[in-house]
Amino acid sequence: MKLTTTLKDVQGTASRCLRDARCTYGSWPENHSLCPIYWHEPSFTFSAGGYLFLIMALLEKKIDFGQDTAEFAFSCTGCMACESNCRIIPCHAPHAGPLDIIRLLRSEVVKRGLIPQGAARKVYDEIQKRGDYGQVNSLEFPEKISRDDADTVVFAECAHIPAQKDIFEVVIKVLEKIGTPVSQFAEKGCCGSTLYDFGFWEQLEPLARANWEKMKALKGKKIVIVNPHCLEFMVKRYPEILPDYSSPQYQHMSELLADAFKDGKLKSKKGDKVKVTYHDPCYLGRGLNIYDAPREVLSSLGGVELVEMRRNREDSFCCGARTLGHYVPNLRAHTARERIEEFKDTGADLMITACAYCKDRFRKVLPAKEKERVKDLVELVDERT
Repeated sequence: MKLTTTLKDVQGTASRCLRDARCTYGSWPENHSLCPIYWHEPSFTFSAGGYLFLIMALLEKKIDFGQDTAEFAFSCTGCMACESNCRIIPCHAPHAGPLDIIRLLRSEVVKRGLIPQGAARKVYDEIQKRGDYGQVNSLEFPEKISRDDADTVVFAECAHIPAQKDIFEVVIKVLEKIGTPVSQFAEKGCCGSTLYDFGFWEQLEPLARANWEKMKALKGKKIVIVNPHCLEFMVKRYPEILPDYSSPQYQHMSELLADAFKDGKLKSKKGDKVKVTYHDPCYLGRGLNIYDAPREVLSSLGGVELVEMRRNREDSFCCGARTLGHYVPNLRAHTARERIEEFKDTGADLMITACAYCKDRFRKVLPAKEKERVKDLVELVDERT
């Protein structure tokens, strides 16, 4: 969706919602509940359709923008279940899915300064202060694999949470084991995914433009991205935001690991048997349709047995990390705990994921003695190779 789109532009689209709540649940015949806010409050209001009707009420002056509107707008987890399941809304101009329209609502409340307190306010304050968001993350590769002219370029995403830096330290160790020459793309500034998700659109285009101008020099190289949110945003949104954009060859870290095992560049060590379950991150799975690569990696590790959770692949349940509003109190924690209970029901020793936000959110709701039961995929690979 273009950054110039307005709520008025989507009024007709929003009015076509069938109010069937189809966007809240998964595939037939299981029909698992997928939308976290609807799972918590099973009412049409607490669904993507509810957001669309809220937008129509705002445009028709039936209600006014206020702090409650902002809290509700920021309470969506952004799990993409509605994007995957709705077949009606995206068919109509401007061809935006329900989640994109919710992001548009956020951009409208941001323009009015109606920012929820807490995490959303911290993002807003940082952007207002320096026009950007996230700490610069420059990687230090060992000499034996670091080459400026390498065909593989690791995208050094800005770090929003400590878990991202921790995972990148392990990524470096695993890349050294693989041995393929790499370079890095490390520029000051967010790729834009966080700004897009939370409605900070005025600062978004300049950041994306600056990134793209520097990325043009990487034509013909493979760009490896660790954070699914960055990858999904650059694959899907850069073409909408930047008229001259031509997509480079992108690869998620899980795909690089799967290829390394296939090519014999990574080999599993003998280790104790361990039972694991895999949590599909929303933006890697529903966002990019990358389901097999992480499972191929797990199957390449000796002694590792994969057991699936009840909700998996396109029917995976969200971790709740991207909920910054407080309209439904403690929704983030409740959503993460729901998924943790599903993990425990499998009898698995470990929950593996491939997103720093998921790892961080799950660990926050676990007692101290159990936090190590949640690991990133690359961390497990490092331990067993």
